Amino acid sequence: MTTVTVHTEEGLADVARAILANLSKGGAARCITLQGDLGAGKTAFTKALAKELGIKEHITSPTFVIMKSYDVTRHSWITTLTHIDAYRIDDEDELRVLGFPALLTDSSRLLCIEWPERIPHAIPEDALAITITIGDHNERIVTYGA
Repeated sequence: MTTVTVHTEEGLADVARAILANLSKGGAARCITLQGDLGAGKTAFTKALAKELGIKEHITSPTFVIMKSYDVTRHSWITTLTHIDAYRIDDEDELRVLGFPALLTDSSRLLCIEWPERIPHAIPEDALAITITIGDHNERIVTYGA
């Protein structure tokens, strides 16, 4: 398990770079789950990850649309970043309507899922779990890995 204390947005970018450097291509989509309280930095982390992947679009939490996808311009095998906010999902069957099962089969896709605890049975076993907490001095404590 790796724990990093982050004081700036650049610190989040450092964590994003480290995670991307250690992601390996598989036969299916790679999945990152993001857990933390409201305002902990789940979307900020996804923004940092998107920037590292060369995405120039403004990244916002897809709370109301549930899912947004972005074309990746700077990575050797990831071509699409899909950002999912599961906070408003009441039933995992809603994922089927979104085409989630097909997304999981795309080996060139990286999925970032906020609030994975809302859809626990849909999360792949090999997903990289990231937990972000707010420290005593408003810093972010990012924990990830095995």
